[in-house]
Amino acid sequence: MKIIETNLTFGALSRRSATSRIIIHNAAAVTCSAEDIHRWHLANGWAGAGYHFLVRKDGSIYRLRPEWAIGAHTSGSNSNSIGICFEGDYNNETSMPAAQMASGKELVAYIKGKYGFRLVQAHQDVCATDCPGHHFPFSEIAGASGSVNVTTSSSDGGSSSIGASGNWIAQLQSECNAQGFSNQAVDGIAGPNTLAGCPMVRKGARGNITKIIQSRVGAVADGIFGAATEAAVKAFQRAHGLVADGIVGPKTWCKLLGM
Repeated sequence: MKIIETNLTFGALSRRSATSRIIIHNAAAVTCSAEDIHRWHLANGWAGAGYHFLVRKDGSIYRLRPEWAIGAHTSGSNSNSIGICFEGDYNNETSMPAAQMASGKELVAYIKGKYGFRLVQAHQDVCATDCPGHHFPFSEIAGASGSVNVTTSSSDGGSSSIGASGNWIAQLQSECNAQGFSNQAVDGIAGPNTLAGCPMVRKGARGNITKIIQSRVGAVADGIFGAATEAAVKAFQRAHGLVADGIVGPKTWCKLLGM
């Protein structure tokens, strides 16, 4: 699955502290782009596109509002949800293109797996609306599950690999930001910005980044990079075909991050 990064410009956004459900919408427009939705929502006086993702009829998936941010897609239910919008007007259109269906299922499965929940709701489940439409294939899309490999690409066609995801990635991103090594989005997804923001770590280091490394290489997570941690790092490096120097640099970080 590929997610296209739109890099839209938003006003002030607040960080979501919990993610426990997906809420599904349709655009109520037969044809629309990420830029269209962003423009419409700005015209409402919002910070920008209220959905986190747009799934178009050709199967392309666009990131709209940053995944870490509270959305503006479902009144009263934005604080713990990710909003996915599907291009189309499924009150009037009676069938969804196969490409859109397949991509929607992959996206739902990916988000479920990333955050560890199962709850997927239609907009109409929580608000007085007929969205995502009487003909929207909700059950089939909402029931999707399984492992999904993800890459991203920019709107100009460049691509990059996505690695591991989860709470430990978010912790690492936060710690790298706090220590001044990076200024990256804390989204729990290992990508190029995460890799670029990881410092060189070696024997003698102390602190939370060392603890994270220790937890990934099977060492005691005491935050002290001593001889035992160095040995565990070397063992990890040998197991992954790297030079076993005991130093956690870019190549070792790449393996730790699953990239």
